[in-house]
Amino acid sequence: MCTCTVCGGSGMQRVSGDRFRTCIVCLGTGQISSAVQSAPLNHQPINTPDLAKLSCPTRPLA
Repeated sequence: MCTCTVCGGSGMQRVSGDRFRTCIVCLGTGQISSAVQSAPLNHQPINTPDLAKLSCPTRPLA
């Protein structure tokens, strides 16, 4: 496990000058496991064959 980089390990994120919320990345624990960490942007696939199969159904405007 490693320290959450979003909240800095506190488990809380500052919303404004006097408001805080629970960090949603580490769920307030301040630690994240390596299984939850996202891949660096240069290691994510750029093109995958399944992307061409995606569609967005549309309907005509009235």
